[in-house]
Order: sequence, then C-alpha cells, then structure tokens
Amino acid sequence: MHPANAIPLFRTNGLDRAAARHLQRRRAADELVRVRHGVYVDRAGWEELDGRSQHLVRMRAVAPLLRPGAVFAFESAAALHGVPRIDRWTDRVRAIVPSLEHDVHRVGLTMHAGSTATSGYRYWGIDYASLVWTTVETARRGSLSAAVVAIDHALRNGVSLGELERVAAEVGPWGSVRLEHAFEIADARHESVGESFFAARAAELGCPDLEPQHEFVYPDGTVDRVDFWLPRQGLVLEFDGRQKYEDPVMLAGRDARDVLWAEKRREDRLRSRSEVRGVVRADWSHLVEPERLRALFRTHGVPCR
Repeated sequence: MHPANAIPLFRTNGLDRAAARHLQRRRAADELVRVRHGVYVDRAGWEELDGRSQHLVRMRAVAPLLRPGAVFAFESAAALHGVPRIDRWTDRVRAIVPSLEHDVHRVGLTMHAGSTATSGYRYWGIDYASLVWTTVETARRGSLSAAVVAIDHALRNGVSLGELERVAAEVGPWGSVRLEHAFEIADARHESVGESFFAARAAELGCPDLEPQHEFVYPDGTVDRVDFWLPRQGLVLEFDGRQKYEDPVMLAGRDARDVLWAEKRREDRLRSRSEVRGVVRADWSHLVEPERLRALFRTHGVPCR
C-alpha cells in the first residue's frame, strides 16, 4: 500500500464535540497536522511523506466534498499518474465537476467547471483524468522545463507524441506556444527528470545538436552510453544526479564506491576516443541556476545565447 493511502485521517464530527476538542488539543500540542479544515494526520507520519504523497493525502481529505461526477484533474491527476515535478507540490487539490457553471474555490480545493477525458480508474471513489489530458493541461500551464519533464514522462509510459499533439489542438490556443516548444525538445530517450530538465535548459540557452543517449562502441564489444553528445563540439555532456550513487534500483546491489570507480573507468575510455574532445558534467545546481549552466557551456566552447 502506498504510504499516502496508509496514513490515517482524523476528521472532526459535529455530533461528537468532545472528540473534536481532543483533536484540536493534539494539534495544539504539535502532535497533528491539519491537512484541511477538520481533517488531521499524525505529524510523524506526515513528515515522512514526500510532496507528491502529501498532495495525495490532501486529495483523500477533500474527497467527501466533491459532487457526483467530479474528476481529479491537473496537478492532482498528475500526482496519481506519478508525473514528476521540478517545483514543489501545491497544497491545493483540483478537480473538474461537469455540473458546475463556474469555478468554485474553497480552502485547499478548486472545483473547475468543464469536462475531461478520464483514465478509467478511481482514487478513493473519485475518477481522475487520463495521462494524456493531464500531461497537456499541466504542460501548458507551467514553465518550459516543467512541460518537457511532464511530456517525457508520458512518452516513457507509452503515450505517443501524436496523441499529445491531438489533445493540445483540442484544448485551444492558450499555452500552445509553450507546448509547441516542449514537443520539439521532449524525447523518450531522456531517462530521468534531470535529463529532461537539462534538455529544456540547454534548449533555452540555444545549445545545438544535443543528441540524447548516444552510444560509443569499442572493438571488444564494450558500449558506453552517454546522457548527451554534441558531435560538432566533440563533447560528452553528463547529468550527475545523486540518485546514481544513492538509488538502490540504480545501484543494483553495488556499493556506491564501486559505481564511482566504474564511472571513472568509463570516463577514461570516453576521453581516449579521438572524436571526444572532453566530458562535461552538470548537476541540479546548473539547472536551477541557468547562468551557471551558461557559464559551464561557454567554458567548454559550446555556443549558447
């Protein structure tokens, strides 16, 4: 069971004022966190959750307020589909309610008038929007980098670019320019949030000929696959996320020191190739501060704006 579904919710009840006062006293003692008016969770369990999981808990908390036919949408549907975010998760749950004539805003909840394609699945009894629709609607509302991250996630999960472009044409012109740029940058070969973010930032800076997941093959059959290759500059670009050395899945049973040693040997092989002029490494700090990425590019002779 996902941690967001396992954490208990404590709701106040107008028929049991003593229980409500007990919850309020526990909150005053800093034992509980209020996730919406009248709904609490244990602080210890809450603080163990990441931002996406906390948003899912907030969705559970507001579910009784939603009208029949409501559909979790936008960022809330993205949380259910596991769409990565580079910004913090919002505290506001969002749903579409076809029976509404106009949007309704409540504390921690926005119910939008309109309709959407549904996924065919439910979360705590509430339908949620399809991955295609969710990707397009969130991508056209955020930054270019956030859009590329969302689109790449959809592509890696079996959605075609044609499906995304079809829905983008249906939802109207608002945000269409951002979507068009994001579609040009997005690539299912980007294997992580960091690589998608890097590709978006590089495009914003005008970095040319960025080829993802290029393979260098050696006579003995060894293959070194790199995050990005700039053939005209002869540069290998690698995004160094910490997960490479910390994520148990990526470590695959190896010690982080062994991974680091293997990475050094791999870089030595790459530098020995005649077509490789250098190996450039960027990390998350270069992405959140694009001026640092621009300086890194220019230091290695990569043309950029």
